[in-house]
Amino acid sequence: MPRLSERAQVLQESAIRKLDLTVAKHTDTTFHRLNIGQPDVATPSVILDAFARFQPEVVAYGPASGLPGCRTAAARYHSRWNGALTAADVAVTTGGSEALLFAFTALCDPGDEIIVLEPYYTNYNGFATVAGARITPIRTELADGFALPSDQELDAAVTPRTRALVFSNPANPTGAVYSRAEVQRLAAWAQRHDIFLIADEVYRRIWFDEAPASALELADELQQHVIVVDSMSKTFSACGLRLGFLISRNKTLMEKVERLGQARLGPQPLAQHAAVAALALPDSYYDEVRKTYQGRVDALIEALSVLPGVDLPRPKGAFYAMVRLPVDSSERFARWLVEEFRQDGQSVVVAPGPGFYADPSSGTDEIRLAAVLNEERIRRAAKLLTTALDVYPGRVDAGS
Repeated sequence: MPRLSERAQVLQESAIRKLDLTVAKHTDTTFHRLNIGQPDVATPSVILDAFARFQPEVVAYGPASGLPGCRTAAARYHSRWNGALTAADVAVTTGGSEALLFAFTALCDPGDEIIVLEPYYTNYNGFATVAGARITPIRTELADGFALPSDQELDAAVTPRTRALVFSNPANPTGAVYSRAEVQRLAAWAQRHDIFLIADEVYRRIWFDEAPASALELADELQQHVIVVDSMSKTFSACGLRLGFLISRNKTLMEKVERLGQARLGPQPLAQHAAVAALALPDSYYDEVRKTYQGRVDALIEALSVLPGVDLPRPKGAFYAMVRLPVDSSERFARWLVEEFRQDGQSVVVAPGPGFYADPSSGTDEIRLAAVLNEERIRRAAKLLTTALDVYPGRVDAGS
């Protein structure tokens, strides 16, 4: 048998998609999918109109870091957080995923380390593995709303091989939102250790009480240590567009990101034309986005918070919630929902908690839920979960 690489053999299975093949086998069941961040919100018509208008004679390669018009549009859009941004500070990528992979690859040699606040977006681990890096997790806790760790806790995680600290704001999978003072503290800490702060801001426009701070807002002296990742996927309900942005005012970094882009040629031109149109939408569009997800998150929380033994903080942004359940194993519970539980031909798909931690023995009684369905379907899914918890063989009652 030919040998596979160590990286291929240790790649973590996605907690979000691991049950997809099993779900596909049960064609007789209607599944309410709360496991994946794929909204059912209609994609803005400006994106669909841009598709129709894109009629080139040749669908040609584009520049490695993106079409000039798309880079300019992205810089203009993000200038509301940093007026000094130019097109040269933006690289267009194939989704936010590639922006993260490019960042990890540009910063890390094999064996280098990336500090990540956990629970974290499960694919951070996969991107780090592909880049030859290792994840160093620092735990945040459901009990205090997933508050950021102290500088002392961060200091304890640093080694000579640490290259970056990664966090998301608003946070996936927790829904936590971090203020300007908190983000500034992280950036100042990264500067002191001469490493990068990578701010995953894919959900920046989805918040409910107070707006999250962007790392782009920070003072000029911190910007050489800052990388921001953004995406068209969530805010614009265009996950299949596969278009993202890596943004930094560190010119040396951006030169190397350009070379990474050259190695894979260029991002898709049609997607970039659609992005230019979407990035010019008025502020009223984002108000509607927040209103939509506020209603969905409220529906989810109201339906589940009354259940005995269920613990979940109210998300302050994004559309996710990490939920603690009275179950023996969230992995078994998630699989049981797909393979065995049915009510009126329906069931629910959830993402089991261990996949959002570096140590699979963590999060064993947690699931991540994504409030991506309309409010009626979310309430139906919550009722199904209520019934499922009542009859699940591995339910753990308080005090048992």
